[in-house]
Amino acid sequence: MTDELETLLRAELGRAAERAPKAPPRLPSEVVARSNRRRTARTALVAGVCVVAVAVPAGLAATRGTDRGDVATSTIAPDLPPKDYTADAYRIGEAVLLDNPSQNRPISLWYARTDAGTALCVRTQDRSGGSTASCGEPLGGEAASEQGSTERFPGPATGLLLYYGTAGPEVARVTAVTSTGKLPATIHHPTGTPRGIWTVTVPSAQKVTAFEVTDAAGKPITRLERQPLAAPEASAEPVGRTLQMPGKLVAGLYETPDQTLIWKLDGRAVGRTHTLSAGGAAPGRGGPLVDMAGKPMDVELGEHGEHWFGITSDRTARVRLVFRDGTTVEATTRADPWRIGGFRLFAGTQRHSADLYRDGFRIVGYGEDGAEVWREDHPGS
Repeated sequence: MTDELETLLRAELGRAAERAPKAPPRLPSEVVARSNRRRTARTALVAGVCVVAVAVPAGLAATRGTDRGDVATSTIAPDLPPKDYTADAYRIGEAVLLDNPSQNRPISLWYARTDAGTALCVRTQDRSGGSTASCGEPLGGEAASEQGSTERFPGPATGLLLYYGTAGPEVARVTAVTSTGKLPATIHHPTGTPRGIWTVTVPSAQKVTAFEVTDAAGKPITRLERQPLAAPEASAEPVGRTLQMPGKLVAGLYETPDQTLIWKLDGRAVGRTHTLSAGGAAPGRGGPLVDMAGKPMDVELGEHGEHWFGITSDRTARVRLVFRDGTTVEATTRADPWRIGGFRLFAGTQRHSADLYRDGFRIVGYGEDGAEVWREDHPGS
């Protein structure tokens, strides 16, 4: 390509980019800030690809197949979308399927062949029905590695965490070193995989500091030091007053750096609602009860053991849970004391179901006049 042609193409692409729709300036940070947000309505973001046709003077490019001797049209091919290495096409051997002790839902671990090398992948499900899958960094020549855990903020109501990693053929034992002792890991050897996969379940109250790796003779191979999860919410101080809610829950507003509602029980975080500032989910489209696509929501429900809590529209005076056998529990909503606007808070306790989303339920909102204003059905699994 000549310099003149390259200059022309760059200019045309630049003008096309100026004409293309722009993403809201806060979108990347908001997507990250809200990526962990539990929602009762599931949404997706779809990105488009732009193909630009550029008119090029005939002296700068061939005009094959056209009777227009003065102009040739060249199409700039778009970049290919990134490969989804979690797809079955990239899988190496069988997967390990386990129960995730943090969610009481399945978790699967497997190896995948990526362009950069072999990687360990994981797929998890959360209690409300969402599913996520990802692959780690390509493996090197290390005998063993830690690849991740189910640790999140806030911690799980089950009080259990699963840690996992890789183990080469020389590894016979992996041991988790905790603040109260040591726990042996299980090394799985799925058919057709390049190396083993180790997993260990640890009570969330026990801090894991390292993983010791030894061979069949008990000789140390390596020690994997572990850095604790760094969540800014864990050490943040509330902004303004906190709100005492039923069931001994306390709701507070925190800046992390976005305005985040954190629910605590006996001083320990049990739930959170991201980005309460107006337009947080989609800039310019409303307040906190807005999903990632800018669609209004009626309720965002959290649960921790026997506690159920969340935020709902400011037209809702009362929230009712209806279980599959017709049993009901109710909670009266409370005004937002921080005057953010657009939502009310609710909280209550129930001892009817140990797993709301698995057993199934209906949640209904009522106005001041007692009339139903919204409802959502969750049929269970």
